[in-house]
Amino acid sequence: MTVFKTALKRIFTQPFNWVLLLIFPVIFTILINLTGDTSADSDVAFSFGVCDQDGSVLSETLVKQMEKRYHIREVAEEDISAVLTDSEVPWILMIREGYARDVLAGQAPLLEGHSLKVSEVSALASVNAESITRSLVLLGTDDPAALAAWEENATVELTSLPGDNWDQISFWFAMYGFVSIFVSFFVVKALSDDKLRGMPDRLGVLPMTPRRTLAQSALAAFCAVEITAALLVGIVQWQLGSVPNPLHMFLLLSLYNLFAVSMIIAIMSIARNMETVTVCMTMLSVIIAMLGGLFWPLEFAPEFMKKVAWFSPGYWLSRGLENMKDITFEGFGMPMLFLAAFAAVALLLGGWKRIQPIEA
Repeated sequence: MTVFKTALKRIFTQPFNWVLLLIFPVIFTILINLTGDTSADSDVAFSFGVCDQDGSVLSETLVKQMEKRYHIREVAEEDISAVLTDSEVPWILMIREGYARDVLAGQAPLLEGHSLKVSEVSALASVNAESITRSLVLLGTDDPAALAAWEENATVELTSLPGDNWDQISFWFAMYGFVSIFVSFFVVKALSDDKLRGMPDRLGVLPMTPRRTLAQSALAAFCAVEITAALLVGIVQWQLGSVPNPLHMFLLLSLYNLFAVSMIIAIMSIARNMETVTVCMTMLSVIIAMLGGLFWPLEFAPEFMKKVAWFSPGYWLSRGLENMKDITFEGFGMPMLFLAAFAAVALLLGGWKRIQPIEA
C-alpha cells in the first residue's frame, strides 16, 4: 500500500485540497438552512407560498393562522410556475377572489393548491387551510373585533410534521452530485502531477503493475473525497436533525463519489494534456447534471428526456435522495445498483488503457 499512502500524503499536503474538502459542506449547510427551519423541535414544519387574490379580512385571517405553523411567502399568480420550478417552495395555496363572499354565505370555498408533486406535507397544509376555512364559515362574520376574539380564544389547532422538509433539502443534496465531480477533479489531479513527473518511467522499477498502482492512487483519491460526504451528512444531521437515514445517505453519496473519481481517472488515463481533461470533465459534469435533474426538476422535461435521464448517474443520485425517507428496493435499492454499475464502468475505462504521458 505504498502508493496509496504516498498519494494520500500528496493530496493532504496541498492546502487547496483541504479548502475544497471542507468548504463545500459548510456552503451546503448554509443553503439547507435557507430552506427554512427544519429541526425536529421546531413548531414550523416547512415553507409554502400563498397567492391571495381575494385580499379580504377573512383571507388575511386564514393566512395569519397558517403563519403560526408555517413559513409563508407571498407569490403572484404569474410567478407560480417559476417559483415551483426553482424549488423555492414545495406548495402554493391559491385563494381565489370571492373567498370572503362564500364564507359569509355559509359556503366553504374551494381552495386550490399548486405543486410539482403531491407530498405528505403539502397535503397536510391543505387540510389545515380547509379546517381554518370551515371554522370561519361557522363564525359567519368578518367583523374585526369578532375575528380578534376568535383568534385569541378559539384558534384552530393546526397539525404538522416537524422536520418534514426533505423535498427541499434533498434538492440541495442532489446539487452535491455536480460539485462532487469538480472536487474529485482537483483531488485526482495528483495523478496527473505524477504523469507530468514521469511516473510511467518510475513504474518500471516498482514490483507492481501500472493498473495496480493506478488502483491504489484511485483509492486514495476516493478516501479523500469521502471526507466531504461524511462532513456534509454529519453537519446537517447534527445541526438540523433532518437526515432521515444518515447511514444510507452516506452510502449513496459514497457510490456517487466512487463514480466521480473513477470518471476523472478514466479521462486522465486517456487524455494527453490538461486542457483536454478540463474540457471533458466540464462537459460531462454539465451533461450529467442536466440529464439527471440536478439543476431543475425533471417534471417539466419532455418524455424522451425523462427516458434518457436513466443513463445519467445524476438521475439515480437524485432519485435515491428523494426516497431516503422510505427505504425500498425500487426507490433506493435501484439507484444504488445503477450508481454501482456506473462506477464499475468508469473504473474499467480508467484501467483499460495503460497510463500515458500527459502534457501540461
